[in-house]
Amino acid sequence: GKSTKFKKIDDSIHKEHYDRMHQKLTQNPHYAKKMVRVRSKTVEPVIGTLVNFTNMKRVNTRGIQNANKHVLMASLTYNLKKYLRFVVKKPSILSQVLSFKQGMNTALIKTFFLDFKNSIVNTQHSTILNYY
Repeated sequence: GKSTKFKKIDDSIHKEHYDRMHQKLTQNPHYAKKMVRVRSKTVEPVIGTLVNFTNMKRVNTRGIQNANKHVLMASLTYNLKKYLRFVVKKPSILSQVLSFKQGMNTALIKTFFLDFKNSIVNTQHSTILNYY
């Protein structure tokens, strides 16, 4: 600025954790590739969904508290959407609809295998009777 003639860079209170992570990733490239794959499967789809579908490109509120509310509501909607995918909906009517062709095909296959099984059982039964 105009009044100060120097720049000041503050480190985070978690700097030692960042440094340790950076050292671990640079020493072992196979581990780094594995972690990139894990991150791309778990974190990045969530961020993409939040940015594209819950208006997280820009937070149009003033103040940290209101911005925090906006982010919490976006994450809440994402979690509810995810939860609703796992809820099993039980149908009120337990029935199965088959087309006429499908029903004929399954009946044909069932009768074929039943006849085949019966022919095998009958031949084995007759050979067993011939031994006695």
